[in-house]
Amino acid sequence: MTAGGSHNLGPYLVPLLVIGVVALRLVRNKPRKVRPNRLFILPALLTLAAGFALSQMPAPGWIWYAVYIVAGTVGLGVGYLSGRHREFTLDPGSQEIMARATPTGTILFAALFAIRYGLKFIASGGNPYAPPAHPAANAIGWTDAGLVFSVAMLLATATTTWWRTRHLVAERQGRTAQSGEAAPRGLG
Repeated sequence: MTAGGSHNLGPYLVPLLVIGVVALRLVRNKPRKVRPNRLFILPALLTLAAGFALSQMPAPGWIWYAVYIVAGTVGLGVGYLSGRHREFTLDPGSQEIMARATPTGTILFAALFAIRYGLKFIASGGNPYAPPAHPAANAIGWTDAGLVFSVAMLLATATTTWWRTRHLVAERQGRTAQSGEAAPRGLG
């Protein structure tokens, strides 16, 4: 709050936008087209959001950096496995690559993001600009590790998906070259 008593929505805007994007993605969870040239848009946005969240805190000690490295490594492994266990098909009629998305990584990211901001709000005494002056700061460190885990998982899933759909992109390009048609837009 400012001296005049008006509310400053700045610190709450990023969490609300992130939760809104994540909720929109979950609502639209149905078999859908895989667009290899757009696979990294959501993971990149979530990486920026997590980076913003992590930058709002003072630099953690070396032990937290070690925890973040372990969380990121485990997240990469889980993301790889998630991408490996999806089924991708090339629709013969529309020549589009289709996949059924699992919302696990997105839900995990949204939950950790919301918990992190809630804990920061509680630990700072309701002032979003103040550093936490409460023992709950360790809980914030663990939710930060969870954010690192989930972002790494989403990035690894996108990378694995891109890698696994390369042959379908080549097959689609071969089919369209044989038929003389133009390739579907945005599916690169």
